Formats: sequence, structure tokens, C-alpha cells
Amino acid sequence: MGPSLARWSVVLLLWCPLTAAAGGAALRIIPLPGPPKDMAAVLPPAATATTTPTHAWLRAPHHARAWYALELAADWHHRSPPLLVIHDNTRARVTVYLPPDYRPRTATVFDATLDPSFSHAAVVYLLPPGLDPRQPVYLRLGDPGQTQPIRVGITDVAGYRARDLAHVRLSTFLVSVQVSMVLVILCFWVVLRDRVFLYFIAHVSAQVVYDMAASGELFALPGAALLGPFGYHTGQTAAALAAGTSIWFILEFADLRRHTPRLATLLAALRWPFVALALIVWMPWFEPDAWLPNTVNVLLVAAVPAALVASWLAWRRGNRQAGFFLLAWVPLLALTLIRVVQLIVGLPLPSWLEYGLPAGMAYAAVVVTLGLADATLQVRHERDQATHIAEYDALTGVLNRRAIMQRMQVAWHATRSGFEPLAVLFLDIDHFKQINDTYGHAAGDACLMALTGAIRAELAAADRVGRYGGEEFVVLLHGDSARMAEGVAARIVARTAALQVAAAGHLIGFTLSIGVALREASMANVDALVECADAAQYRAKGAGRNRVEVWCSVPGRAAVPRVG
Repeated sequence: MGPSLARWSVVLLLWCPLTAAAGGAALRIIPLPGPPKDMAAVLPPAATATTTPTHAWLRAPHHARAWYALELAADWHHRSPPLLVIHDNTRARVTVYLPPDYRPRTATVFDATLDPSFSHAAVVYLLPPGLDPRQPVYLRLGDPGQTQPIRVGITDVAGYRARDLAHVRLSTFLVSVQVSMVLVILCFWVVLRDRVFLYFIAHVSAQVVYDMAASGELFALPGAALLGPFGYHTGQTAAALAAGTSIWFILEFADLRRHTPRLATLLAALRWPFVALALIVWMPWFEPDAWLPNTVNVLLVAAVPAALVASWLAWRRGNRQAGFFLLAWVPLLALTLIRVVQLIVGLPLPSWLEYGLPAGMAYAAVVVTLGLADATLQVRHERDQATHIAEYDALTGVLNRRAIMQRMQVAWHATRSGFEPLAVLFLDIDHFKQINDTYGHAAGDACLMALTGAIRAELAAADRVGRYGGEEFVVLLHGDSARMAEGVAARIVARTAALQVAAAGHLIGFTLSIGVALREASMANVDALVECADAAQYRAKGAGRNRVEVWCSVPGRAAVPRVG
């Protein structure tokens, strides 16, 4: 496909609107050299007249005025009265002269005083029910004007009202999706306080304002009379801020400074011109209306490919969030680039692009919200991993000494008021040094892991086991398990004595000594409970090993100290 054919294919694609204009009456469009002398007079046939089946695309010059006359191509036969509909006027001055009085009327979608029975998607004027081809409608366009053409048509009120209702429903749905995502992420931010959530909220909020300004629905909200005098500047500001905050968001969300530092530097520099342009919109002495819209569009043309390339590289280098960004933004950025081309070249705005952009914004908001949720889950997973590493013994997988003592403290204080039974088992492998010296430390590690399996097999779900140090373990029992602590310990001793651990080419057997201590009123804290269990375990060693000893307090006698 040659360059010329490709260019005209794009033009034809952009030119083909959907059914938004369906139902319009056939019109004759007559460009006029200036204001007519007698507006009520029947126009003579004009060589420059064109006939269109539904609507006309009219140009509004920047520093001049263009006059047009519109006539019905045939008598009006609809039961519903005719309606003049003016679409796509973002900043041009459009004055209409309607029969029968032909007094000038000027309105824009930014006016809060428009007929509330219609949306702000277009400016509409009710025409006489008996309108015929001999009653022209005059329009004066321009000064100021706009690059893109203005769509003008005459349709029946009932048909337009039905299409307008469909427009309101679709626009409301798309905006509602974006607002819902903002509320979801706001909840994330309230809990997590991560600034990337604030960047997302700022970006999508600016997009919502731009979307509603572009559809006109922003100016139908309560308090819209305050925004009316600012006209399209509200949407321009929101568009510039949406572009700038999107750069802030993608830099943080996809961690581009780490994965693509050079492109991240370029993007970081591009965000500030957008912020500056959002402010310049409100400075009339700079005459921003003449140059600012296309400047924003040119900056977008530079920023969009940079953001896509940077995100693609970051995704290829293992950044999961960059993949979410690409999935979310590629359709939206493609539509944005088409919209930029349409604005720069001055092509008409097709309906699929008019609704495609807010649909792309809503889709991107949903996908990025999923990406933010995924990032939050990753952080939580990493935190859980760090917590697991900090609390669990790397070899045996049971709680380490600090963690098991912490669990004991919690259980001690939780059950102290009701004095629920609480017991501690203190376990020590008999002659463990000989195992290491004879078979090696790898064999000793295998015995430790086998022992933890034997211990867990005899414990209830609520019981806890931890490695106290070396070959020593402690088990926390409470409730019914504590009442049967001696029996639990005896079963662990028996199960351990039956183990045969394959290591270093041998089957290794070993035994276990366990001390059992139940909480008593005389015990000051959980440390005293552990000391008593340790002392009972020492007595089991002294009594021949491979056995269980239960701590019994003797009035006036301290716990038996551990000798070695």
C-alpha cells in the first residue's frame, strides 16, 4: 500500500460516522459571501449549493466569519417537529438565525441554561413544525473558529431525543466506571498511603473531567453555571493535566526509572510542559486559543511513543506492572493518536472515535486498577515472605525461638483471666552430638527434620512447635491438649524412637527426652513456665533419657536448675 493510498484510507476511516446522525432530513447547503439582506426571502438557486442526505460539515474560520444557509431538500413530513442540531463545536462562535423571526441566537454546550430536556452533547434549536424548503436557516460561524469542522443537521425531535437518551446512558456508564475505579483506589490509598495511588486518582479524575467536558455533561451538573464562562478551557486544562499526571503515574507504577532510566528521564521532562500549558490556558494575554491545542497534541505525539517503548522495555525486563500498563493503555493511546491527527488535520469527528475515547479511558481505568491491586498483592506476598523468613526456622520449617516465645506470650495473656490450661513441652534429642560426629552434620539435619514431622503428627491444629536452639524444641499446648500434655509427650517419644532416618548411607535411629510443665498460679510469666519444662527435661535426661518427666512444684523450692 503506497503512502497516498494509506493516507486516504485513514481519511475515509475517520470520515465514516456511525449511526449517531441517523434520522436526519436531507439538506441543501449554500455557502454565502456575507449576511443576507432579507433573511425571510426565498433563496434563489445557487450554483455553489450542495445536497447532503443527513447532515453537513461546516468550517468555522479563526479570524473571519463564514455564512451558510440551510434548506430542507423536501417538505417536512415527520409527525415530530424539526430540530436544528449543532455538534462538535468546542470553541467556535456559532450564531443561528431561525424562521420565522430570524433573530440571532448564540449558545454553546458550556451554557448551563440550555434546554434541560436534552443533553449537552449538542446545541439544539426547535424549528417551526411547518418548516419547508422555502424557509432557510442561516448560520454565522467563526471569529473565533476552530480547526475541526462542525456537524449541523435537521432531525425530528422524537428521533433525536431517543438517540440523545442513548448517548446519556452510554456516557454516564463510561464515566461511572472511571469514577468507581477512582473510589476503589482511594480506598487503597487510605489504607496503604502509597503515592502511586494518588497519581492514579489525579490522572483518572482529570480524564473524567475532560471526558465530561467533551461530552458536555460536565456543564449539566449542579453548579455548572460557574464553569460556563470558562467554556472549552475547562476541558483543555483537564486534558493537559491528564497527560501530565499519566506520566507521573507510569513512572511510578512501572518503575521506569530503574528499568529504562534514559526514557524515564525524557518522560519526566515532558510532564512539566503539560502542567505549564494547563496554566497558560487561563492567561489570555498569551492568546492560547490560537496555538495551545495543537501544542498539546504535538507533545502527546512525542510522549505517547516514549511511554509505550519505555513500558515495553520495562515489561521485557521483568516488570509485571509495565505489562498491565501496556494492556490498558495501548488501545487508549491508539485512539488518542487518531484523535490528535483528526484535530491537527481538521477532519470531522466520527461517532466511533467520539465514544471510543471515553470507552478506552474506562477500559484503561479498570485494567490499571487490576494492575494496582496486583501490585498490592505482590507487596503483600513479599511482606508475607519476609515475615515467614523472620519467624520460621530455615531448616525445619517450624517457628524460630523468637516467634515461639512471642506466641507463648500471646497465649499466656489471652488465657490468664480464665486461667485456661497451658502447657509447654521442652524436647531435646539424646546424644545428638554423637550423631553429628559419627555421620556428619547433614545426617544431623536430616534427623532434625524427621523429628519435626514426628512432633507435628501428634499435635492439634491450634498447638505450636518451635526450634528453641540446636537440637532443642519447645511445644505450646493449651486447652484440651494441655490437659493431656503428658500423653502427647509420651506419644512423641514413642514415635521418635520408631524413626529410621536414611542418611550418609545408614539408617539412623535416635531417641528424645521431654520435659512437661503446666502453668501454675505461682508462675510469674511464660519464661518461668519454659524454665520449669526445661528443668523437667533435664531430669528426664538424668533418669536415663528416652522418656518424659513432668514438672511438679514443691512448696518453698525453686525450679531445679539446668546443669548441662
